[in-house]
Amino acid sequence: MHYNYWERRIAYLLGRFPGIKNFVKRFYQWFNLLAHRKKYLYYCEFGIKELDSESENFFGYYDKSPLSKKSNHIIFQSSPKIKTKRIPCAEEPIELRILNNLTGKYKCIDKIYSYNWQQGSKLMWINENEFIYNNFHKLSRDYCSVIFNIKTEERKMLRLPIYDCHSGTGLTLNFDRLHFYRPDYGYRNKLNLLESDLPSYKDDGIFKLNLLTGATKLIISIKSIIDVHHKPTMENAHHWFNHIMISPDGKKFIFLHRWIQRGRKYDSLIVSNLDGTNIKVLSDDDMVSHSCWYGNEYIVSYLRDKKYGDKYYSVNINSGEKKIIGGGKIDQYGDGHPSIINNKLIFDTYPNKSRMQQLYSYDINTDELNLIGEFYTPLKFHGETRCDLHPKYSYDGNSVFIDSTHSGIRKLYEINLVKE
Repeated sequence: MHYNYWERRIAYLLGRFPGIKNFVKRFYQWFNLLAHRKKYLYYCEFGIKELDSESENFFGYYDKSPLSKKSNHIIFQSSPKIKTKRIPCAEEPIELRILNNLTGKYKCIDKIYSYNWQQGSKLMWINENEFIYNNFHKLSRDYCSVIFNIKTEERKMLRLPIYDCHSGTGLTLNFDRLHFYRPDYGYRNKLNLLESDLPSYKDDGIFKLNLLTGATKLIISIKSIIDVHHKPTMENAHHWFNHIMISPDGKKFIFLHRWIQRGRKYDSLIVSNLDGTNIKVLSDDDMVSHSCWYGNEYIVSYLRDKKYGDKYYSVNINSGEKKIIGGGKIDQYGDGHPSIINNKLIFDTYPNKSRMQQLYSYDINTDELNLIGEFYTPLKFHGETRCDLHPKYSYDGNSVFIDSTHSGIRKLYEINLVKE
């Protein structure tokens, strides 16, 4: 019960009128739910475990695992006070919590004021003993990142927030700009900030952050990327960067250049060396959604190719060559959040007419597609408060973590992919 060609086409045509589109979309969702609702809240082929029963909780995005490499600890965010069906509130913090898998005990590490329901506080492991996350520094009235050592319980604060990191290097962007154009990924702490307060395109972009010394440097400006692949749709448009992802070996990173002109959004996929050199445009056909690294030389991404359409593609970062993945088999499910381990691609779907979000595993070598499970998402979670499954592998590939609202509240779950 996925949306057909004409339903998708109408949604595309309404893209220029977001207010009308949202009204029509909500009405259509209610209508379809009444007609197609299933009798169960979730179905899963494997064992599924709730991580914490005390309050609403979640991890966030699909490109990081909440589980440490040795599987000793799980980090996540908990919302004991604010209901996650509400827009995040700058005055109401969520909690950063850690589960010790050896003892089964939970511990609250910090209160977080800079967060959203899609990516949380960009919480991620640096190594087995340290993780990093974003927060709001009340004295400087600005965003920062904090490194926490679980052995020594020492905290180290850095003057820029984090977006991704590898070893001792971090990359970040302007979360103020992100807030204006994609608030579901930005933070709301600067209540009096105006769009006119944002830096110029030549002074804003992607920043490199030394996690040891705290030194920062602008390595790619928004203006430089506009100049690299200037198009008529970029004229008098609003531009920003998003979705930075560093390669497994730490030598390259990808990111999205996004811009809005007259209500229409456009995307391009860019790859660069970690120092901001050797910039290449990998996809520039107006739509790029979610991506992941497939080794160090390939990207798997759901994007548009004007010749072959909107599909999952494998993209060679050196040659730019695209190859369709799962053609004719996974195309029908549309955009999702992909991750790959051992040639096994996992991806989720957006809610179908039954409000079920599905989780699939696709073997790139054998062309085998398997349903892992499907999970109901109530209509009260929508827009900025939506809860995508955002599937993320454990480092060994034996389990996958999802955020789901099938119980009526947002929760983090672990699915054991190894059948006993």
